[in-house]
Amino acid sequence: MGRSGTTPDAPRRREDGRGATVVLRAVGDVALIGCAADALISGGDEGWREAAAFLSEADIAFANFEMPLVRPGSEPVEPDVSPDLAGRAEALDAFLESGIDVVSLANNHIMDWGEVGLFDTIDSLRRKGVAPFGAGRDLDEALEPAVLERSGLRIGFVGFTPEQRWTARSGVPGAAPLKPDIIRDSLSRLGNVDVRIVSLHWGIEMSNYPMPKDRRLARQIAEAGADLIIGHHTHVIQGMERFARTTVAYGLGNFLFDIRAGRIEHGFEQWDLRAGYVLDAELGGAGVASVRAVPTFLGEDGLGTLARNDERERIAAHIETVSRDLAAGGARVWEHAGDRVVGHKMKVIRANVRDGGILFALRQLANARPRHFKMLLGFIASRLKRRSR
Repeated sequence: MGRSGTTPDAPRRREDGRGATVVLRAVGDVALIGCAADALISGGDEGWREAAAFLSEADIAFANFEMPLVRPGSEPVEPDVSPDLAGRAEALDAFLESGIDVVSLANNHIMDWGEVGLFDTIDSLRRKGVAPFGAGRDLDEALEPAVLERSGLRIGFVGFTPEQRWTARSGVPGAAPLKPDIIRDSLSRLGNVDVRIVSLHWGIEMSNYPMPKDRRLARQIAEAGADLIIGHHTHVIQGMERFARTTVAYGLGNFLFDIRAGRIEHGFEQWDLRAGYVLDAELGGAGVASVRAVPTFLGEDGLGTLARNDERERIAAHIETVSRDLAAGGARVWEHAGDRVVGHKMKVIRANVRDGGILFALRQLANARPRHFKMLLGFIASRLKRRSR
């Protein structure tokens, strides 16, 4: 998909008949929580500082800002949200040394501490010169794009997450809803920009493959004028593909995250939660000029590092595999999701029942949707296949 290879290099500036290109480097899920926040505050290690420098060399650096910045001692307003998922404002300055310019707040955790958590997060980021988008004090503000200008190019960002109780409405704060008509309207209202980027918090957590409906939605968004679609939420790597002139990166994985917080890692292969990639793209007057994936790996402290040697090769091969497997379609998605995700969820529920969290387990079962039953069938199918071998 454009440039090949996984070794980071310096930002490029070339004249290609359409003007200078702009380097965008995007990372996935970021949360200033737990051991990751502690490590940031203490300065991080050499691996983190190298990764931060790599991001800061870009003209524009992007992240999904997963957790709100929370006032000390405040409690989450959402049920089943662990207090250890609270974002720590005192780690923000250290994180922004990575040169992050723009962040999406359109995700399922941004309202975990209510409107105060959202408003504090927006205000803190803006005071530091970072452009947040995808959530706001009402629907109009949530749909406001972030537009950055570099080297004479105007780059527009809009962000969305599936409609739930955290969705912004008229007069109600929250995140921008992931609805095709709203996305099409937002893209059309971007106006005079050279590159249109859509950030989507979507997919099945812990699954390496997008749902068939998400691939169909990606194609619709591409047809509506998006040049680049950046996905997050799954906390593991998903693949990339291209629709005509539109590049889609379905999931970049974790970049800065305490995977022990909120039991996210319980019963799950930690390698998947630690592997990720920087989407390193050149943007020009005609959209995305080229793109590559630069493998990253979470350190034990939850901070992203640039993967090296065998780890880099393993992650690069994994990205190529899940990108190639996209052609397999829905059956592969449901079998994989069932095998990995349902198994993981069952272990989490069992752990909570064992620790006395029976109400949590019951709420998890009550929230089941049709896709969960498809995953369950996939889980059963994968187990039967293993027994027949």
